[in-house]
Amino acid sequence: MTGIGARIMGALVATYNFFVGDAVILGVVAAAFVITALLVFVAHSSQLLAGIVFVALILLSVTLTLGRERAATQRKQHGG
Repeated sequence: MTGIGARIMGALVATYNFFVGDAVILGVVAAAFVITALLVFVAHSSQLLAGIVFVALILLSVTLTLGRERAATQRKQHGG
């Protein structure tokens, strides 16, 4: 690929990775709110349990996003 083509492709890939990472976080946070609401209002679980589940789901979203970023960085370093 030519120099300018590689730059454009790099910008497009970076933009895609940014939006996909945000979509993962947004989706898991939305699911965390729904699951927490179901635990509290439907299953009548304790708020402590609901809070622990909520925090665990948020940490899951961050872990998934960071894992994606790390994998993308490793692919980039290895020429993939």
